[in-house]
Amino acid sequence: MIEITSPSNPRYKTIQSLSRKKDRLKRREFAVEGIKSVHDAIKAGADIDRIAVSETFFSSHGFEYPNGAHILKMSDRLFEKLCDTEAPQGILAVIKMKDTPPFEPDTSKDYIYCDNIKDPGNLGTIIRTADAAGLDTVLLSRGCVDPYNPKTVRSSMGSFFSENIIRNAEYAVFEKFAGLGFSVIGGALSENTVDYREADYKKPCVIVVGNEADGISHEVLKYCSPVKIPILGSAESLNVSVAAGILLYEIVRNRS
Repeated sequence: MIEITSPSNPRYKTIQSLSRKKDRLKRREFAVEGIKSVHDAIKAGADIDRIAVSETFFSSHGFEYPNGAHILKMSDRLFEKLCDTEAPQGILAVIKMKDTPPFEPDTSKDYIYCDNIKDPGNLGTIIRTADAAGLDTVLLSRGCVDPYNPKTVRSSMGSFFSENIIRNAEYAVFEKFAGLGFSVIGGALSENTVDYREADYKKPCVIVVGNEADGISHEVLKYCSPVKIPILGSAESLNVSVAAGILLYEIVRNRS
């Protein structure tokens, strides 16, 4: 165990830097905080390099730390400054990013493509919902929020560690989907939009959801069969993660 007593400690400053996307990518590391998130990372076999704990947590929790991880203990005050949650639970893990092989579509699987999703909470919920619906891969366009954002990881409720998350998935991947006969179904309004229940979910599917404000980009929309989800009240639109859930579970319904 290593004792951290000052915010100027290099180990401490390194963990602080992981709150910034550029430093996460430079170091190929990210941080997750909270008992459940750290447990989920351990259970999934994530490459945990070090774990920071507060004095209160260390003295009051019989936590089973993973072999090989460096344990950094510090005062509650120092620990709280590492966190972006309002009520830190006293434990945080630093995890090494895993390498992702080049993506190749598999016609035995379905996928969801997130086009320029900007809200980390929405992205985390989509990852969680995709996992629940039986998908194991989530594709992110180059303009999406960083999936290693702490809020994304927390919002996924553990699914972050069980999903294959493909960052910077270029629009050219839709040429591959088209060539393999996938149904590419996107939530969007256009001249040929149909009710989402009328789309073809029998073939392997790609569900496409777009930016919270602007929807699916024109570059992607040209590959999609556009569908709409009826809105019966006065709401202008559905939250993108809710829309994703409806479309993903329509795949489930059609396959059952």
